[in-house]
Amino acid sequence: MAIRAATSRPLPGSLSWLTTHRELLTTLLHRELRARYKSSVFGVLWSYMQPLLMMAVYWLVFSVLLHATNGLHDYPQFILTGLATWTFFQGGVVFGTASLVSNGALIKKVWFPRAVIPTAVVLAQITTALVMYAVLVPVNVLTLPDVPRTFLAAVPMLFGLLLLTVGLAFTFATLNVFYRDIEHLLTVLFLPWFFLTPVLYSLESIPAAKSVHWVVTFLRYLNPVTPYVEGIRGALWGGFIVSAPELIYMAVVGPAAAVLGLWVLHRPEDRLAIEL
Repeated sequence: MAIRAATSRPLPGSLSWLTTHRELLTTLLHRELRARYKSSVFGVLWSYMQPLLMMAVYWLVFSVLLHATNGLHDYPQFILTGLATWTFFQGGVVFGTASLVSNGALIKKVWFPRAVIPTAVVLAQITTALVMYAVLVPVNVLTLPDVPRTFLAAVPMLFGLLLLTVGLAFTFATLNVFYRDIEHLLTVLFLPWFFLTPVLYSLESIPAAKSVHWVVTFLRYLNPVTPYVEGIRGALWGGFIVSAPELIYMAVVGPAAAVLGLWVLHRPEDRLAIEL
């Protein structure tokens, strides 16, 4: 049975646990980062290896072999910018979903706000993504003429994506405690989700975009990660800011997902240790 802390519990939606349990959050974050590169020769360099390899393969297939880029300039940087954003989102949701179950022993020993665990996992993913952006952004700023005017606009968009990711991690991690199929279901869903997200293409470059406008609208607004991928890539690769509806979408959906996820996680908080 879990041991309750002497202090009062935060209300649903309260963020007081970010400060009251800051040391625990920091410790879990460091543990996540150490575990990822433990006994690794190349360490943080692995953060670059997979996106670069995937970029090379997709560039070869879509640009060189199929000529299916539809006029997108600097296609390798186009792909890499999208992949850096998508990889963070996918890793944060997938690993965040499994985080409560994988830390079951800790949860059963002592009471603390359970949101600390998936938050630490998602922050570990954003740390890895920032390593990728640290190389990608200077390259884009130096080689793409319009990017120096817009690249800073990606910062609030990335923060919105962080909130969306942590919100989904809260929700799915909670459901996964009671229904262990959730993490397996997400593993299956993420492959088609990837191809339905404009990482390898832009929605405007789809040849049939005008004739199937409703499909483009569906992909843009019913896929919650699409506006963030398009917005961040627009600022870091295209040198432009996306439309007002997409900016409003990003400003609303990410925070709403975080609040909803925190509420979902808070409701059965006392039962988690029992279920685990």
